[in-house]
Amino acid sequence: MKRGHIRTILLSFLFASCASGPIGAQPEEPGFMVITKNPEDRVDIQYENGATLIDIQSPSGIGSAAFELESGDMPETMTLQLHLKGLEQFRLTSMRDQISASVSSGDASLETQAILTSGTESPLLPGNPLWMEIQIISEQAAQKIPLEQGYFEVTIPQEFIQKAGRTFEIQWIDFYR
Repeated sequence: MKRGHIRTILLSFLFASCASGPIGAQPEEPGFMVITKNPEDRVDIQYENGATLIDIQSPSGIGSAAFELESGDMPETMTLQLHLKGLEQFRLTSMRDQISASVSSGDASLETQAILTSGTESPLLPGNPLWMEIQIISEQAAQKIPLEQGYFEVTIPQEFIQKAGRTFEIQWIDFYR
């Protein structure tokens, strides 16, 4: 009788360990519901090796997109590709943080970032865990604005992703009119 109990217990442990998934199984890809402000804006999301690439086409140059995680886990790495001619205003907002960034239309190497906390805006500096890496990706000889081809690549900080919960929003303005 003891042998039967031991066998049952061992089989229970075996089944429990197998139920958690096969060794080396890939985590479920995150599934986002995306709502854009403008119907002509297009948001495409691709996943690869735990990283998420969000490609945004905005013909008007002004828009926003709200993201809600519906399945899976929030990805560890998120990169935005904003196909815009400029980036005079960019906002990344969660229930906890609101970060803004601007790339100078006079000198594309000049970039400012700020965080809004309790109604007060404070500058963000490189090295801050909420600093967004922003690059111009283009085949143009000189990286100048207005950007004729290419896009702005924005890496969402891991600190923001970890604390965002299940929702966040982005807003963009290529040029103030």
